Amino acid sequence: MKEVFLLLTGLVCFGQQTYEIHRATSPIRIDGKLDEQDWRRAPSTGDFNFPSPKEGEKEQTVAKLLWDEENLYVSWYVNDRHISASVTQRHGPVSKDDCVEIFISPNPDKVKNYYTFEINAIGTMLNRARTDWWTGPPTWEPDGVQYRTTFHGQSKKEESPEDTHWIVEAAIPFKNFARDAAHTPPRDGDRWRLNLQRLGGITNAQSSTWSPLPPGVRSFHTPEAFGTVVFVSAQITSQAPAGEPGREIYNRSCTQCHGQDGTAGDRGPALAARRRYLRVTERDLFDAIKQGIPGTLMPASPLPDADITKVVAYIRGLRATAIDTPAQGDVAHGAQVFNGKGRCSECHMVNGRGGLLGPDLSNIAGERSLRFIQESLTTAKPHIPQGYQPVRVVTTDGRRIRGVVRNEHNFSMQLLDTEGKLHLLARDELRDVQYEKQSLMPSDYDKTLSATELRDLLAFLSRQGRRSDGDSGRRRR
Repeated sequence: MKEVFLLLTGLVCFGQQTYEIHRATSPIRIDGKLDEQDWRRAPSTGDFNFPSPKEGEKEQTVAKLLWDEENLYVSWYVNDRHISASVTQRHGPVSKDDCVEIFISPNPDKVKNYYTFEINAIGTMLNRARTDWWTGPPTWEPDGVQYRTTFHGQSKKEESPEDTHWIVEAAIPFKNFARDAAHTPPRDGDRWRLNLQRLGGITNAQSSTWSPLPPGVRSFHTPEAFGTVVFVSAQITSQAPAGEPGREIYNRSCTQCHGQDGTAGDRGPALAARRRYLRVTERDLFDAIKQGIPGTLMPASPLPDADITKVVAYIRGLRATAIDTPAQGDVAHGAQVFNGKGRCSECHMVNGRGGLLGPDLSNIAGERSLRFIQESLTTAKPHIPQGYQPVRVVTTDGRRIRGVVRNEHNFSMQLLDTEGKLHLLARDELRDVQYEKQSLMPSDYDKTLSATELRDLLAFLSRQGRRSDGDSGRRRR
């Protein structure tokens, strides 16, 4: 072991990870939800490594980092089917619970000066300052840290069949690192060293780390193995869909009649619809907006020509399906994500292969816009689509079945269970029926997948369909 550490001393080596931390574009609310646009756009650090794997599923953790003038922001989205935590004492032994940790070394030239922030699933934190200037007790009190967890403040979290994931979100003020960092706040291009961990729990306790540990080394407290992060002043940008500049103008000027984002309004048709009587060409749309439509309630618009052009582009974009403007990315890798990590094929069928629980996606790109597909993967819908109502039933003989309602009336229910088996049940066979309030369709792929995986999944889905112009039924590749 001594030889291993001698080899590591002072070296930046052994598969060390690198990550760019981008500036946040707007305030981050520390609430454990990760619903800000900056979190959605931020790339993940990548898959965690398992230095000492055990039998059982290697559940991944999706970590992201951001920064602004005051704070370093860090989030963990922890995939976990067995969540447990009971330590509530400040600086208690939280590593026994399901917990996450970040090690921060602000000075790459003195990597052994580092700080730890370890947080369990119910929000108990342990801190240490392992630096050459700290002469206090084994633990350390950082200043101004804000953090929240999914189960924050509970006295105990026991494992449950409903467990799927938990979240930790934290804001760590840069002033805590003023003794070691070259600049606080950091400057563009500044490099720090850090690592991210996940450990603890009872069932399937698989310890994992972002930057891998060298062979033979088991301690996460190995600063020489920390990854490198680079602070980037440039804010995260994403390519706007076609017509996006006209969305604000449309929603400001046209919604009273036509509805928000092209949906049906009180006086006019849904402009996002694909109907023969709607004006199709850009010239027709431009003239209808600028001059109005005689004999109807459509008035002439006072908007400048440049703004009308933007609105026309936006409406055209609303009507376009994904197959007309497919997302960029590695389609083959997207298919692997669909059938593998994304687990999409367990519920959805494409070209005759896959599950039956969800809609057939063989023509999804020919029927839906790219925006619709992307939002289906990242945003929960306020209503459950008809025909996909999740339900849990208990039969009179004690069987418990979970699935979606295919058909029902006063005397019977047709239920497709999560294994794809159809159950025809008479009402008098049911002891209990519980209709769930959320769809079975996950809406957090921007957290459970890396940015690259999500991009490639969109590239794959946006090519599953027939072109809206009747392109002989051929699929875009």
